Amino acid sequence: EVRATLERLSASGSKVLYLEADIRDQASVRSAVERARRELGEIRALVHGAGVLADRFIEEKTPELFDPVFDTKIAGLRHLLACVDSKRLKAVVLFSSVSGRFGRAGQADYAMANEALNKLAHSLSRRLPACRVASVNWGPWQGGMVTPSLRKVFEQEGVGLLPLREGGRHVVAELGAQGVESVVQVEA
Repeated sequence: EVRATLERLSASGSKVLYLEADIRDQASVRSAVERARRELGEIRALVHGAGVLADRFIEEKTPELFDPVFDTKIAGLRHLLACVDSKRLKAVVLFSSVSGRFGRAGQADYAMANEALNKLAHSLSRRLPACRVASVNWGPWQGGMVTPSLRKVFEQEGVGLLPLREGGRHVVAELGAQGVESVVQVEA
């Protein structure tokens, strides 16, 4: 799926760079961002969509379950911001979740991470008034972390899934308004 997307983007004339990094590891993020900067130029926008689930009831949560969920969102954003010249950013789009606002059974850690991400977005927007900062509190997408079994849960609850193209168009609209010409994806 990733290869097909990269080929489609290349065929349309886009310069494509696909990098892998452990978003929770500062050195890994720095290496990927430095390579992106060398090959594509200065970074003007960030889209932080990394997330991890470890759904368990709160009495079953351990630091080993909590830390990856929370740190993927929060440490990940901090690592990305540490690698770019924030004064040159035109846009920052953070993928948060409605779980941060409304909660969800078994997702205390995920809800905390997403609400903390919302608060960091607010703080960042005040620090960078020339940068468009958006923390989008998504519902579930038709893909990504929504596995077939989780999809069934959402269907039973009457929760609709966001089509990938529709979500993608929303992100592009957020970025396009800021004159952002290209997007680099660093896979977490």
